[in-house]
Amino acid sequence: MTSITRFTRPLLMGAVVIALASASGCSWFRHKTDYTKSGETRPLEVPPDLDLPDSSAAAVLPVASSAAPAASGSDGRLAEAASVAYPKIGSVLEGIEGVVINGRAEALGSYDVTYKGTSFLIRVLDSASGSRLVALSADGRMLNSGPAAELMAAIKAKL
Repeated sequence: MTSITRFTRPLLMGAVVIALASASGCSWFRHKTDYTKSGETRPLEVPPDLDLPDSSAAAVLPVASSAAPAASGSDGRLAEAASVAYPKIGSVLEGIEGVVINGRAEALGSYDVTYKGTSFLIRVLDSASGSRLVALSADGRMLNSGPAAELMAAIKAKL
């Protein structure tokens, strides 16, 4: 009995190895197909004129200096630079009755003010020929009427 088990063990191990190798999908037993040469797997070739969208008919954005005027009857332009005009506007705001300065941001050139129950920002912006004075609502829109326009006219008159 020992002679039979001595020969069957290596045969069983060989059969197991051959079965595992054939089931594992080894490339020695299977041939490769020519799927790499098919037309569907080539990289997409984009014609040169389709790389960028056509922008010839795109809308032209307005220049920042052509925006709506900040105060009615006044374009909000100041002769001096924003860094020079900012402290002057602050002292003018302190002298106008009914104006409450809620905050100042010198780096942004802005004052957070409340005038006649309305809160808005007064900003001094640099422009090509000096600076501009604008009033902005909480959502960033320019204010051209109401208390903001009145305050802008009063500031402009005192400068």
